[in-house]
Amino acid sequence: MQIAKIQLNNTQHLNYQNNNTIQNDVKATTQTQKPIRYAEIPVGFQYGAKINFVGGSEFFNPNRTVPHIDYEEYKVMNENAKIRFRKRYLNFDKDPYIDKEELVDSKFRYMPLRTEKSMNEFLKTASIYNKYKDQPIICLGRSPKWFLNASLWMNGGIDDYKFVAFSKYWYRPDYREGVRRLDNSAPTEKETIAYRRYLHRIQADPYSIVKHMQETGHKTIITDYICSGKGCTSFLEIMGEYADDLGILEEFSKSIQIVGIGSMEYMEDLHPDADELDIPKVHMPPILKPYEKNIKQEYYDMDYIMFREMLLNQNTNECRSTYYPHEAWTVYKPDQFKTGLIKDMKKVKEVRAQLKGYDQISHFTPAMYDYRNLLNFWILDNLAQRGMLKPNHRSKM
Repeated sequence: MQIAKIQLNNTQHLNYQNNNTIQNDVKATTQTQKPIRYAEIPVGFQYGAKINFVGGSEFFNPNRTVPHIDYEEYKVMNENAKIRFRKRYLNFDKDPYIDKEELVDSKFRYMPLRTEKSMNEFLKTASIYNKYKDQPIICLGRSPKWFLNASLWMNGGIDDYKFVAFSKYWYRPDYREGVRRLDNSAPTEKETIAYRRYLHRIQADPYSIVKHMQETGHKTIITDYICSGKGCTSFLEIMGEYADDLGILEEFSKSIQIVGIGSMEYMEDLHPDADELDIPKVHMPPILKPYEKNIKQEYYDMDYIMFREMLLNQNTNECRSTYYPHEAWTVYKPDQFKTGLIKDMKKVKEVRAQLKGYDQISHFTPAMYDYRNLLNFWILDNLAQRGMLKPNHRSKM
């Protein structure tokens, strides 16, 4: 199918009423950009699970002890500052200025990648993405983000990637069929409409993927942490049904490629009685099952200790997270509202109501901000000391 025909179908891509709302949303976003708001704790508002709102801006938050550190900040940092942050990184668990009670995962009160071996293994996994630098990359959920960020900063690494928020799933592993759909856990029609709007706005929708393939010949990489593959299966159902409504389902199947990362040793721990374990893969949802042969899958195994520090450690996951289950698809825009671990949609709605007039808010705890910025520094510093840091790069984190 040619692009012109897809363009014609794209005006009807939701297959619901009021389809023009997507185009209006995109137009409104490009016409105005309201200031970022970092939420304060609303009066009388209480949270559980060590969740609180952070006041002040991301760059000059008085509640944080570690400043914002990204590529640009690292490049202008003097050697004395680097020495100071190296010490703070290695002594994070003893740092009196950081409240460890604000961390999400109490099992990990130290920073990851402190040994030469674990850092080498981390960079080894990050460099996997370098081979896909000429292809669009969709980072599905938060799990691969640190590896992609490292590739973004690395000599010979990628120039960009697209983060697509996606949490939870409605498929479960099934011994006979691979996966089984739980209908009562699946998104509603209203939620699906909202998520399609989100995909369209960030140009991660099937139409944009097929269009890029036809114009360049390059498939779009969809990358995620793969164990049972149930999360990616759920996402592919959304994308497949969307593509089917556009009339480009087969073209879509020929325009994507799956790159999974994970740990076979971790799988062995999960299944100690298994004689032999299959390499993890994504099982296709019914909508894409007839086109399964079109979708190439690759899986990369990683060191178990590093895997534990960078994926099982919820602090590492949390400080880059946007929690976006289908219950939230009608509540907020994940590229503008950084939710952390607030999982009560009622609370999120109350916060949003009190912050009308602001498009973007964020509320990680001060400790989680510090954790994120120290880890940013550590990865950048290790790349620089190995001569692997890009000499010039405009950060897109």
